[in-house]
Amino acid sequence: MKRLFLISYIIAICSPAVAQVSGKLQDVQGAPVPFANVILLKAADSSIFKGAVADEQGSFQIADVPVGQYVLRVNAIGYEVLHIPLNGAKNIGVQVLQTSRRQLGEVVVRGTKPLYQQQEQGMVVNVESSILSKGSAALEVLERAPGIIIDHRNNSISMNGKSGVMVMLNGKLLRMPVTQVVELLRGMRADDVEKIELLTTPGVSYDAEGDGGIINIVLKKNSSIGLNGSVSATAGYGWGEKAGTSVQMGYNKWYGSYSYNHNRSNADWHAVGTAQEPLYGGLTYSDVTGVMQPVENSHTARVGFDSRHMGASLLYGYSHTHFHNINSGMFNVLPDSILYNHVDVNEYMKWKNMIADFYVEGKHLNLSLDYLRYTMDRPSKALNSFVNLKGEEIGNNDTLFAPVQEGYAHTLIQVGVMTLDYKKQLNDKLKFEAGVKGSYNRTQSASGIKSLVEGEYVTGKDAADDGVMREVIGAGYASLKWQMDSATALTVGSRYEYADTRLTTERKMGKLFPAIAFNKSFPGGHELFLTYNKRITRPAYTDLASFKSYTGPNSYASGNPSLIPTITNIFKIGYNYKGYSFSLLASRDDHPIVRWQMTETPDSTVLIVSSQNMLWQNNLVFQASIPVQVTDWWSMNYSLLAAYRQFKLVYTRKPAEKGYFTGSLNFSEQFKFQKGWSGELSGFYWGPSYDGSKKVGSFWEANVGVKKEIGKGTLQFAVEDILANMHIPFSFGKLTEEAHDLKTNVVYSAESSYFPVMKLTYFRAFGGGKQSHKESGAKEERERIN
Repeated sequence: MKRLFLISYIIAICSPAVAQVSGKLQDVQGAPVPFANVILLKAADSSIFKGAVADEQGSFQIADVPVGQYVLRVNAIGYEVLHIPLNGAKNIGVQVLQTSRRQLGEVVVRGTKPLYQQQEQGMVVNVESSILSKGSAALEVLERAPGIIIDHRNNSISMNGKSGVMVMLNGKLLRMPVTQVVELLRGMRADDVEKIELLTTPGVSYDAEGDGGIINIVLKKNSSIGLNGSVSATAGYGWGEKAGTSVQMGYNKWYGSYSYNHNRSNADWHAVGTAQEPLYGGLTYSDVTGVMQPVENSHTARVGFDSRHMGASLLYGYSHTHFHNINSGMFNVLPDSILYNHVDVNEYMKWKNMIADFYVEGKHLNLSLDYLRYTMDRPSKALNSFVNLKGEEIGNNDTLFAPVQEGYAHTLIQVGVMTLDYKKQLNDKLKFEAGVKGSYNRTQSASGIKSLVEGEYVTGKDAADDGVMREVIGAGYASLKWQMDSATALTVGSRYEYADTRLTTERKMGKLFPAIAFNKSFPGGHELFLTYNKRITRPAYTDLASFKSYTGPNSYASGNPSLIPTITNIFKIGYNYKGYSFSLLASRDDHPIVRWQMTETPDSTVLIVSSQNMLWQNNLVFQASIPVQVTDWWSMNYSLLAAYRQFKLVYTRKPAEKGYFTGSLNFSEQFKFQKGWSGELSGFYWGPSYDGSKKVGSFWEANVGVKKEIGKGTLQFAVEDILANMHIPFSFGKLTEEAHDLKTNVVYSAESSYFPVMKLTYFRAFGGGKQSHKESGAKEERERIN
């Protein structure tokens, strides 16, 4: 009882008188301006504090405004934007909006947000602010984001050098293996994407999954009354042809879109090295080249509605890709036995995905229901030739050296999620949030390899695998935000997650994930923030399942049932000043998961490619985002990452411990010329790093684009990797002794290294109407559905 009294007393003394900002909007003729967006910004950093929408008479009110320095921004279609400095809450009376000097028959809204925006939980990339985004796939835009690496050799994603990254779509966690997530984003056009959030320290309302952080891809929605939308068409060429089109439409609260993407591309890799190969007869020198030539056709459709208190959407995707891979190699079994291997593989991958969500929002309580279904079929056929100098086939005509290998793979993923969130503004200083979440994930997979032996197809030992993984995760969280004053806030919370995973065995784990965030704004636009949180990365089905995938007579890829989750503790301190941002992040990973590592069978005869746990990894990462306005027509933005990492691993033949420095640089230079012309030059550089025991060399890319406004549309021309320089070197055996004493240097060359990828895109927006009264300046917060 005493505790309850004490809490009530603290809340009472922290409750100042309620104050509000109010006023009325009119045009120059004295008529009311209805449904205008009225947004209250913090003067220190221009971040959104609260928002409202004017009613039909042009009146508005923003309640619960504490003392402080603000800027009131009023934005209505057809009128100039109005900015009003405020010192605390007050009635600003009647404000007159001036008619926009540029009037069109159809009102076209063009984004003016900066390309990069730093926030407490991470960075926001405003996709529409880049000329290079039009006509690209969502995956290509993500790849250009600061700190992001897409490894096209194995379809993996890393952020700030860490591979334990989870991807969200409109705030919904995609509980799929990362390889499937990459394929999904490769088939989605960037024209449908509004922004990408790179969350390195997400709060407790987000899932604790992802020790490397969360990538949240936010799709566009309709926000106007009346019919509006856009159309775009793209044609391009690199090594092969590119094409795409998209249509987006909205009518009041309803919206829909369709996009198509076609891409014929080419990439290759070249590996030279030595290894002890018992299957071949001893120490072997190898020189192997692989060529990959995929042809992809994908379709994405989306429909939904978004009202004041309720919304739903349905996204459907379909993709068909033909992979033609050719591997040719020479193997010199020292001192003088030479063998030649040629493998010609054709794969036909088809996947379908459906993502449905529904939400209901009350004054304090929000309910969200989500469902994901993903199916993938990937049959393959490999023609294998292994001969000596005389052209004679070697081997015993068994499953390892069979001339024909036929593979099959089928995957079905079903995920259901229910979330209930509660938010309550206790008073002007205290805000309470809590919620519960339950998810059920069922992944079913069947895969195998049939080998042609003596005229009949047979399945070798352990060459087939059928499995079902069921995972139930229950979570609950609570947080309290204390607005100490208009410039200082402290948020304390914690999330508890319990996971029950069943594959070949049953795994149960319950963990508490605390989070703390402190913000302080100072006069002159300075802001300081401190955060701490704890996160987890659980092994995916493809990491655990004991399948075997043929990669050659002396190697196979497999799951690792002995993997354990990664637990990460993260501390971050950040500083923002008028668009400049700097942060220092320190983290400790226990048992980080690294993929595509080399191990071997107990008798050391066959290589195994699988995911492994390192013992630990320490990370110290400095990030800076620096915007520079050179002139009124030339602006620059640089994003710098500098890191020191230290790790230890024991899954190689000899344990290894390593510390090293690495870094990256992303830049964007934008130019605005006369008569509707604009241009952009962008690029990135990544320094040397390690991925488990594999050493990765430096690589970089430069891109250029130009845009011309033509009436109510735009014509854009973009060139990716204009200097044809996208070569990624990596090596095994440099850090420690690997399985088979493997010492190999590999260079991966992307399509653009043959010839820069060029794309021409026409974009046009249509329709008009006024901003919807059901949308507010604070809606961006609501769109982060947990």
